[in-house]
Amino acid sequence: MKEKGSSNPSGYPDTNTGNVLPFSHEATSLIADTLILDTLLHFSQDTIYFKDVHSRFILNNRAHLLQFGKSNPSEMCGMTDADLYPKIFADQCRKDELYVMETGVPIIDRVEQAVNAKGEVIIYSTCKYPLYNQNGGLIGTWGISRDVTQLIEAQEEVARINAKLTALALIDELSGLYNQRHFYNILKITIDQYTRKRMGGLKADFCLIYLDIDNFKTINDQYGHVTGDAVIRYVAGQLTAHTRSSDTAFRYGGDEYALILPDTTVETGRVMGERIRRVIKQNPLVKNGIEIPISVSLGIVEYHDETKPSELVEKADAMLYKAKSEGKNCLRG
Repeated sequence: MKEKGSSNPSGYPDTNTGNVLPFSHEATSLIADTLILDTLLHFSQDTIYFKDVHSRFILNNRAHLLQFGKSNPSEMCGMTDADLYPKIFADQCRKDELYVMETGVPIIDRVEQAVNAKGEVIIYSTCKYPLYNQNGGLIGTWGISRDVTQLIEAQEEVARINAKLTALALIDELSGLYNQRHFYNILKITIDQYTRKRMGGLKADFCLIYLDIDNFKTINDQYGHVTGDAVIRYVAGQLTAHTRSSDTAFRYGGDEYALILPDTTVETGRVMGERIRRVIKQNPLVKNGIEIPISVSLGIVEYHDETKPSELVEKADAMLYKAKSEGKNCLRG
């Protein structure tokens, strides 16, 4: 095992120059009085331990003793991690300590989990160092661990909140579908993917369907805006129920929706669009015992060589306008 060079108790090395910098008079007095060691052993909230070359504990501070429900250092003296932890954890600790002793390289901020005397899982940030005697001879290892359970839990909670906020930023609150912002993001990604496929010589087709609710203003005027909102949600539910898991539905805005159909030719897309149109037409929304007839108009386009989402959107919108001008409740494209 690697041995440290001779120690110099009168100072410490300057990492920049290599010269020995002297301790202050106050520091020398404290060390001589062992006050620093006593302070660490009795008052540190971090767990501190010292081990011999066989990974047996030779000294533990109060925080480390309390972790295992002990109060007297002699109770842990001579023990190893195998006496306190599951085998897989104890084996890893021994492996780490052998590495530290053989290389002289400390392990810094290793995240570990341990079970305390109450059976609670505690997460620690652990550092492990080689332990030398006054002559520079290696005599074991020492380590210090800090309880970071609350910090980790707080970080995980923040991550969950951020993930939820991110999802909410992409979802239309009324319909539960993805919103217009996400629509343009996904459409751009889809165009890029299919462009690369075609450049690679692959057959790659996808379709975009644009649709809106026929006479939606009349529905609002006749039945009220609360019912109008129910119609928005109803159509969104039909789109989700009658599309494939690979398809993505969006509320574009107002009473308008969009569907991205990957790996779909315009012929197949027309069949899917017609099915959606028939389902909505044949199944009116029933609210407060009143049937509210609903129909939708649809425009469909197939991806060709468009490079911008706006180009495909304009073509789909033109097909939707054609469907609306030719009597509504139909699909064009």
